[in-house]
Amino acid sequence: MEALTDDADFALAPLPTRTGRLLLFVAMQAEAEPVAAALALKSVGPDASGMSVWEGKRAATVVTLVTAGRDPLLGVDRIGPVSAAWTLTTALVAQRPDLVVNIGSAGGFQSRGLAVMDLVVGSCSQFHDARVALPGFDRAARAHTRLSLDGRACSELASALGARHGPVTTGSSLDATPAELAWFQASTVMAKDMELAALASVCRAHATPLVALKGITDLVDHSEPTAEAFTRNLAATTARLAIAAPTMIDWLIGAGR
Repeated sequence: MEALTDDADFALAPLPTRTGRLLLFVAMQAEAEPVAAALALKSVGPDASGMSVWEGKRAATVVTLVTAGRDPLLGVDRIGPVSAAWTLTTALVAQRPDLVVNIGSAGGFQSRGLAVMDLVVGSCSQFHDARVALPGFDRAARAHTRLSLDGRACSELASALGARHGPVTTGSSLDATPAELAWFQASTVMAKDMELAALASVCRAHATPLVALKGITDLVDHSEPTAEAFTRNLAATTARLAIAAPTMIDWLIGAGR
């Protein structure tokens, strides 16, 4: 698999000049509730599809936050690329937002100088576990996509948030295989999550801009089991994301640009 750089196969639409409606996607309820509180969004309950929804305004912008909701049989958050893509597609059709923002947790890399609770503004995304050994199909499956912030804007937003910026890679598993770990080390990836590349693929299909902020809950290249670190650090990292969320949203809708 090729190294992950900002030289992507695909590119999303740039930031809109005016953001009348902003859709905020957050993967888990535990991540969404502090962010919704920080933005003074009010819960409007699960919709007919089971998505959890919060609504409010930021300046003149209508802000809607969605999660995929919880599985009715198992009672756990519906996470991963499939749930993310389904939820965002449903919300895009219903909301027709000018901009999508993804805020959520991710694994980071101590070899890149990251620590738990650090923030990363995503510059591009890719599926790291897509292996399709057919010409063209392989690149399409990886879906290497530049997000909507250009290099200057990515750097400026990261500076405003006290964050780093760089590529984010997406997979279907919380942990990583030895082959994936080797690829991570050979690449420039800053964070690993379970939804961003899926969201980027949906936004590309709908010609909708997308910006992402990731908070580090665990270190992928550390010996501690991922699940243990994630569970222990989720609340603290989500609190850091919630603090950053109002600054980020204000910057994106124009107050900081």
